[in-house]
Amino acid sequence: MAARWGRAAALVAGLLAWSVRPALAHGITSGVPQLLDQPVGRYFLSVWTGSVPAAVGVLHVTIALHGGPAGGVVVGAVIEVTVRNASGAVLATAVAREGDTNKFLYEADVQLMAPGAMEVEVAVKDPQAAGAARFALLVGAGSAPVPAPGAVRLAALAALVVLMLGGALAALRRKAVPHAA
Repeated sequence: MAARWGRAAALVAGLLAWSVRPALAHGITSGVPQLLDQPVGRYFLSVWTGSVPAAVGVLHVTIALHGGPAGGVVVGAVIEVTVRNASGAVLATAVAREGDTNKFLYEADVQLMAPGAMEVEVAVKDPQAAGAARFALLVGAGSAPVPAPGAVRLAALAALVVLMLGGALAALRRKAVPHAA
């Protein structure tokens, strides 16, 4: 009986570790890489966007700015994110702030009101690195949000724990009931 519970505990521990591991498919940002090490002045810029795929609503933009192989991460820069439609009209602008979770990243949330082909410009406003980088982004009509893989794993783990506890209680009840001889 003890070996059975030991195996069950090992299974639960393994599932728990599997459920909370980081999403490795999209790196630390959980977004789609749009620019990686794009030169801007004397710095290099990397940009990720989420939701995946881009849809009407809030577009989360994560930005990393660094000084290249010899330089470190740049903090305290002013970075502006501008979204334009195909004709060049500005649809939205946001100033990136230093990240809440990771102080070495900048983050901006841009409200996208319509689907279509967009151009996103990330402008660094720093005397030593003034410049901008651009990328194309296809924005789809909004869709129902898909649960994050971690949330699905956590729900599966919770269901398994409930089933195991139910089985353990049933086994205890069977032991507690006296049998008629």
